[in-house]
Amino acid sequence: MNPARRLFILLHRQGFEALYQAASLALTAGSMGDEVTVMAFFGGLLTLCGKLPYSDDPAAVRSIALGLPDPRHMLGEGRHTTGVRIATCETAIRLAGLDLDTVRPYVDEIIGLATLWKRAEGAQILYI
Repeated sequence: MNPARRLFILLHRQGFEALYQAASLALTAGSMGDEVTVMAFFGGLLTLCGKLPYSDDPAAVRSIALGLPDPRHMLGEGRHTTGVRIATCETAIRLAGLDLDTVRPYVDEIIGLATLWKRAEGAQILYI
């Protein structure tokens, strides 16, 4: 059996498409036994926390018509069964104009960039 790969997804972009792509990739890799961390920043963090709604986005409308799950719910529920971790840093929270209490329900941990840098060593990194 191949050893688990490590994947870091840096979610920067706002909106449905970016969040759906991050959720799909993270949960697929996690369900295949890979170690996955999604780091949310800027528009990605705002979208994850529901501060940038996307219900009128054409891709979101098509997704609903196709019976696909909402990516916010995919990450919220699916990460616990696949081992996917969602993280951010305090500076990203403040730059997004959010507070810690607003963000905590959506992430597993709030870490510093130095910790992120150490953990990312040797991992595949995707920027979305």
